[in-house]
Amino acid sequence: MQKLMIACFLCLGLLCLGLAAPAFADDDDKVEVKSKMKFWNLTGEDLTELYLAPEGSDKFGENQTKNGDNNQADADERLPLTEVKAGVYTVKIKDKNGRTCLVKGVEVRDTGPYSFSRPAGTLSVSLL
Repeated sequence: MQKLMIACFLCLGLLCLGLAAPAFADDDDKVEVKSKMKFWNLTGEDLTELYLAPEGSDKFGENQTKNGDNNQADADERLPLTEVKAGVYTVKIKDKNGRTCLVKGVEVRDTGPYSFSRPAGTLSVSLL
């Protein structure tokens, strides 16, 4: 099936999840550190859907592409993630051509930028 859909968008484009550079706000003596997790779309495809579900659950959160300016994650875009905490997730993406990919066991860290990849045999691909 087209080389397992180009190894599920090149193993989810090394789906980079992690922290962007922390933003610091100085309010007199109080210093607040605010971090944002981001998804860096290295798939080479524009994504119209990006969902995360905690490991062992089929309860996916909100479509994270709605956090972008144009309601999608363009190729090479860094998309803010909301309501996501560090943990292990199942990630589901859909590109603008309707192709979907599901990756289980994705570790999301909140300690700094990182990336991961998965062997093609561990990916679920479907064409709608």
